[in-house]
Amino acid sequence: MKITLILVVLTLTQTPILFGQPVVAPVQRDKEPAITGPIEIPDEPKTVDPATLVTPQLAAKVTVKFDGDPLKKVVTWLQQDQKINVIVDYKALSNAKLLDTEPVNEELNDAPLYLLLSRLEQLGLAWYQHDDSLIITSREEYLKHDRTVAYNLGDLFDLGYAPQDLLTAIKRCSGGRWKTVHGGDEFGTAVLLGDVVFIRQTDDIHREIAGLLVAIRKPARRTFTLDTPRHDGLRAALEQKIDVDFHETPLVVAAQELSRLSQISIRLDRVALAKGAVRERTPVTLKLADQKLHAVLRSLLSNMGLSWYLRDDVLWITNSEGAGDFQKTSVYDVRDLSADRDEAIALKEAILSQTRAKWRPNDERGGIIEMPKHDILIVRHTETALDEVLQLLENYRTALKASKLRITPTPDPNQVITGYYRLPQPMGFDVATELQELVMKETWKTKDQPDAVGTIRTITADPSPPDSKGNVVENVVLVINQTRAAHQQIGKLIQTLISSKSIDPEATADTSKQTDRTPGTFGRRLIPKSAE
Repeated sequence: MKITLILVVLTLTQTPILFGQPVVAPVQRDKEPAITGPIEIPDEPKTVDPATLVTPQLAAKVTVKFDGDPLKKVVTWLQQDQKINVIVDYKALSNAKLLDTEPVNEELNDAPLYLLLSRLEQLGLAWYQHDDSLIITSREEYLKHDRTVAYNLGDLFDLGYAPQDLLTAIKRCSGGRWKTVHGGDEFGTAVLLGDVVFIRQTDDIHREIAGLLVAIRKPARRTFTLDTPRHDGLRAALEQKIDVDFHETPLVVAAQELSRLSQISIRLDRVALAKGAVRERTPVTLKLADQKLHAVLRSLLSNMGLSWYLRDDVLWITNSEGAGDFQKTSVYDVRDLSADRDEAIALKEAILSQTRAKWRPNDERGGIIEMPKHDILIVRHTETALDEVLQLLENYRTALKASKLRITPTPDPNQVITGYYRLPQPMGFDVATELQELVMKETWKTKDQPDAVGTIRTITADPSPPDSKGNVVENVVLVINQTRAAHQQIGKLIQTLISSKSIDPEATADTSKQTDRTPGTFGRRLIPKSAE
């Protein structure tokens, strides 16, 4: 039997984590501090340095230059000069058509050693550490060598992160491939036992997860979860003004000239370019004077369908697909814009609708937004899209600071209003008989309480339409004159009895918990009260 309820109101007035070691966060049981004043969002940290997530040997700063030297010479240098036990999987390299004579053109100037290994991935190589050895192999073989790491998330659960929401954010925003209901032995897994999650993934994804957790534990205005601090210098160089005059100049030569003029490393992503129509010898023509480097790059590359990204202390020129495939993750502290789950939903929807970037699930190659907690925003996308999100958040903050605080008057719980409750017989008659004993007995008009305001009448109503078996339910309408506070309890009682909801939640709303926020908005706390 289907039961319906209609209510109509007539009158309404961390500690650094080393790559290669078990990652177990320190357990902190402190709760979030109460907000007592204006919320200040810190500018630091801007990034989680990958050097803090690798072993000391690979984090060590070195100065070295390889000018077309064979790969085997790089291996010898790692073994003899850096005292690293290196194992090269020559069988895997051979299967991938890679030789130890592959030329290497790399240079480090007082930079962490891991950068050299990461740049070698442009040759199709991959690397990981096993026990005390550094393994160099092919990308295909690398994906077979995952490992399990335990991450203690207890301190985050204490801060209000829901376990499933946090695990979803970790999996979706770390760039890894994960096992689904469809199976697949080559995909990563995550199993939560108490406060500890056991994750099986490849080493590069473990570094991303570790960096993400560091950023979540110490959020700021924007924190890249795995981005070398030296990229700040590259971003500053993009604002430099330069002059260029290219006439039928090979693309690789133009890149070298831009590198010389800007004093940063600019290279071609040959792996990505090999998949398209543009080659390193493709001629380019461009003449510009006193223009910022990023504007020069846009003018030079856009007509060829090319783009660029920052990785491993290098600005890589690639095709649009390659730039879109290389996504980064950033964590944004949005405590000042989102005070609860409703505001988090509104903020997320605003970003999705007001940015030019493409997002999943509408675009499978688009970006991802996760909010494992209402005041923490995690975005995985290209750096250009991450910049756009940051600018949008700053625009919201500026707009809210310039706005007045308009407080909606709190409804008077003692205001008398009339409500109509449509219930099936005989429940309606039972409720009419017992209600005065169940809800605020002192507020109902009786012989002993002639001045009380509460009254109740029953009126026979039209029956409900027949159900699938042809049964007809007779109905009755309760016409109740009572205070808002009493209607709140009446509504809750009837909803409990019939396991349904009122179509007019305002009459049963808990006015003691109402705030000045309008549902579907965010950031109201940022508006200064002095602006009233």
